[in-house]
Amino acid sequence: MKLPSAGYYLRVYKRFGFPAVLFLVGSKLKRNKTDNLKIRGAEYPITLSNFSYDVTTLFQIFYAKEYEVRLEKDPAYIIDCGANIGLSAVYFATTFPNATILAIEPDENNFRILQKNIAPYKNIIALKKAVWHHRTVMETVDTGNGGWAVQTKESSTGIGIEGVTIQELISEFKFPRIDLLKIDIEGAEEELFSENYDSWLRLTSCIAIELHEFLIEGSSINFYKAIAPYHFSFSSNGENLICKRTIE
Repeated sequence: MKLPSAGYYLRVYKRFGFPAVLFLVGSKLKRNKTDNLKIRGAEYPITLSNFSYDVTTLFQIFYAKEYEVRLEKDPAYIIDCGANIGLSAVYFATTFPNATILAIEPDENNFRILQKNIAPYKNIIALKKAVWHHRTVMETVDTGNGGWAVQTKESSTGIGIEGVTIQELISEFKFPRIDLLKIDIEGAEEELFSENYDSWLRLTSCIAIELHEFLIEGSSINFYKAIAPYHFSFSSNGENLICKRTIE
């Protein structure tokens, strides 16, 4: 079995630290095992879909802590849009055990593994849906870059998965507010923030979002326009933009 070059391990060390290197070495010796992985920061073992694609996401969440946010009090209501295989939801559930977390994921394969990863966590609710700016029927688009890069669009046939608004989610699950809204939806933020966002955005205290300007030029414009009136401060953590309300 051929191990990665020393240069690769050095890059992992510089970005994610020595514990990530130890995890990587151990995984390689186990031939990139994807099931029943014990990782730092997760209470229960997790499963990956594809080791090569998912390991960077795992490092970003559990080693670089790119969803670590400093709030005045622990969030009680969290929505995870683009939950993928559930790593971010598991991180939130472990970090904030008293929170209720909605994990929204449209892709069938991702959702199957997500359900397995979140099964031990009673405070996570998984929904096989996509978020959009109005209720509709959606379809997924395979970009060829693994499950973490699946995109969504409105279905041209009327057949597909349910597209819902964030307002519908908070109404259905009786969320009085959104303490933390995580968004990683591969460019669909352009549509999500195009209209029908005021009712839920005014109830949102913190947003952790990955913008995809590198995929779809101009896709972040609607986001910045939408949040402008709501007095958010901005900071970055890895690939994520962290936006916190300064005036409630």
